[in-house]
Amino acid sequence: MSEEKKKLKIPIGFKLVSITATLLITATLLVIFIATKLFSDDFKLFIQGSNSEISDKLAKQTHAYFSGLVGTLTTITEIQNQGLKPDKKTAAIELQFERNEEVLAVSIWSKDAPRPEAVDYSRGAEKVRNQIEVLKPSTKAWQGLMDIKRISINGEGYIALSFPLVVDSGKNVIKSAVGVLNQTKLIQTYGKKGVGLSYLVDKEGNVLAHPDSKILSQGANFKDVEIVKQMMSSNENNKTMRFIDKDGKAYLGVFRKVGVGDMGVITQLPEDTAYTPVNKVKKRATLAAGIILFLSFSFIYFFSRTLTKPIHYLVDLTREIANGNFKVKVNAKGRDEISALTKSFGQMASGLAERDKLKETFNKFHSKEIADAILKGEIKLGGTRQKATVFFSDIRGFTSLSEELTAEQVVEMLNEYMTAMVSEITSHKGVVDKYVGDAIMAVWGAPIPKPDDTWNAVRACLSMRKRLESFNTERIDKGKKPIKMGMGLHSGDLIAGNIGSNEKMEYTVIGDTVNTASRIESMTKEFGTDLLISEEVYNQIQDRVIVEPVSAGVKGKSKAIKAFKVKGYYDENKNPVIISTAYSSYEAEHSEKVKAS
Repeated sequence: MSEEKKKLKIPIGFKLVSITATLLITATLLVIFIATKLFSDDFKLFIQGSNSEISDKLAKQTHAYFSGLVGTLTTITEIQNQGLKPDKKTAAIELQFERNEEVLAVSIWSKDAPRPEAVDYSRGAEKVRNQIEVLKPSTKAWQGLMDIKRISINGEGYIALSFPLVVDSGKNVIKSAVGVLNQTKLIQTYGKKGVGLSYLVDKEGNVLAHPDSKILSQGANFKDVEIVKQMMSSNENNKTMRFIDKDGKAYLGVFRKVGVGDMGVITQLPEDTAYTPVNKVKKRATLAAGIILFLSFSFIYFFSRTLTKPIHYLVDLTREIANGNFKVKVNAKGRDEISALTKSFGQMASGLAERDKLKETFNKFHSKEIADAILKGEIKLGGTRQKATVFFSDIRGFTSLSEELTAEQVVEMLNEYMTAMVSEITSHKGVVDKYVGDAIMAVWGAPIPKPDDTWNAVRACLSMRKRLESFNTERIDKGKKPIKMGMGLHSGDLIAGNIGSNEKMEYTVIGDTVNTASRIESMTKEFGTDLLISEEVYNQIQDRVIVEPVSAGVKGKSKAIKAFKVKGYYDENKNPVIISTAYSSYEAEHSEKVKAS
């Protein structure tokens, strides 16, 4: 995978789908949330309203129920005081008990009396008569109020109803009555109705009526239930509230005071049950949203393909162009902006192909480094002073060798020789300045200086020494004569830049450093070696090379030039490495550029 593909981690199609999906999901979730929140609030109000209606209805029924019982109990006490004959009195009382089966007994008490002055029983109350006879009216009855509480007789639950019976002129209660009731009809009134639960409690939290008979038989007390606590302590007659039971379960509840006997009706519904329809709506809304989102994503995905496919094609074109393939075939479809851009890329590729062809031709007449700098406009007419290392080389005995060959053979030999030598120069970061017949001029440090330019120049010369050996082996194998060469290196200040006019210019280096390098190259003939470096070069790399000093005067120089034969170098472990070939040393001969000693 290419570096560009590795960097392409988030495709535009993914971005498009992601952004649209985010907007859709956010909008959909927001709509679901608002809709379900409004529905939930409305449904909660509906549930609480329903609970309130049930509690209100039960409270009224309970009030009417106990008011009727008080009337029955009052009628029985009145019959007791009418002075009827015993048999008629008994018959009248029994008739009242038959009409109201939930009334088991009634007793009449004078204030502060140790025993009731009269007790009447139904036939079903014989088994509890001993306990009933000692059941006194409650304190509230003597205060002129009705009072109701749960009692237990022989392990069974009953209701004791105390109420005032006779009041004197000072509004003091002088007689009260206690009625004992079973809970049959009351329980039927509070039977299971709808999804909620309704029950009746007294002022102490004792359960008087409940759909679950086990709770009644156990004599349950709900004073610790939060809504019962609220009812017992509140001055309000009714209230809706949310509460948590001891097991952590949430309820929506309503309490309604009956208005007699400090009783209250409680109606409650588990919150999770109440919100079942809401949850169903949420699920259905989520399912509908999921379907809508799926269809939307599908549409967006296929729509995004119409954008991303031509973009991917465009990316492939740019990669081909970046890799130097300017002959790409551009197939632009459509009439949108991307299609227009693709066509422009095709035109750009054609222009780059022409430019590349020009550059390729240009590189044949200049080094690649100089050609790139010129094309970028980094080299203008004129020059700059800088330090560099200059290289000169030529072929020994080239004139006599040329006389033995045809012109075509000379050109062929030079091309093969220079191809081999120049490859070593460029591979060691050198820049070929020019060719003069069989001579090569190169430079390290211009136009752009690099680290270790001087050392790279020496390494290039040693590599050329070895390359010439293999070059000559090939020539000998072809029946041709081997050739020898001389190389000279010198470092120093020079002028580097374009020399010429605006119509025609040539990049080169000039100065005394260049001339001295040329003279050092000519000295190689005088000392019978293929490579000499100047003292300035040696001073920069003296701990890396193995040399032999020489000295000679050259024309154009008043002082003798001190130079060094390079025999090899020291490797990384400081071990000497000698590089010598059959062509690195030869019989010395006089050079015209060297002064006679």
